[in-house]
Amino acid sequence: MSTEMSPSTVRAPVEAAATQFRELTISGVRATAFWTAVVLPFAYIPAMYMLDGSTVLLALLALHMICVVIGHEHNLPADHS
Repeated sequence: MSTEMSPSTVRAPVEAAATQFRELTISGVRATAFWTAVVLPFAYIPAMYMLDGSTVLLALLALHMICVVIGHEHNLPADHS
């Protein structure tokens, strides 16, 4: 009886772990972007009162749009009871 493992036997769990890690990372980035897009509008009013408010406001708007695009697919799990 051989105790030697084939490369495909070793590769399968590693690929599964890499896929799971990638999915969790993407899910975390989407969730962070979604909630940043929700909270970010509260920074608009203080940004308007800054000396160079127009530049800061444009940067906030750009960041907000990026967060909306990245986080638009974030959703809660179906069993969130």
